[in-house]
Amino acid sequence: MASSMFLIALLLAAVFSATTAAYAQDGGMMAPTSKGTLDIRVEPTWSNDGGNATVSFKLSFLKPGTETIHQHQDYDFKILKDGAEVFSAAKQTGQVLIHNAEGTITVPYTFKEPGDYTIQLILAGTGIAPTIPTNEDAKFQIKVTPEFPAGALGSIAALMATTIVLARYRKLF
Repeated sequence: MASSMFLIALLLAAVFSATTAAYAQDGGMMAPTSKGTLDIRVEPTWSNDGGNATVSFKLSFLKPGTETIHQHQDYDFKILKDGAEVFSAAKQTGQVLIHNAEGTITVPYTFKEPGDYTIQLILAGTGIAPTIPTNEDAKFQIKVTPEFPAGALGSIAALMATTIVLARYRKLF
């Protein structure tokens, strides 16, 4: 009986010990900029980095209503939590804005904690100098949630099976 209780306690501990690894929804998101100058596609690719959620955001700047890449933008890619900036791609490079000539770019980021976040892409201008100022943005909402690591799920299944076998062997249910 004591060993069964120990196994049940161990099982409960495993169930409630989800790691801080985090992921948000996969797949692409698309939205027009606030004045409709461009459509922005954001495609996150997630991985686990030692208990944190590491993501590579592939950004595509598209001509409105098409799948055609638009080249040459001045922009910043920001991540906000509760309205406060937690990341700015431009600041990471020591610049006010980033110029993108290709029309696509990938921005890496590691989320340290789960929660609701806003991705804000600020489009300051398009074209080659002199750029055409646009001063607009596109926003995307994401939710980063804790996940069980695959190994923990296997351990939980093994503990459950052991508990059931021992309980039936001892005719507890």
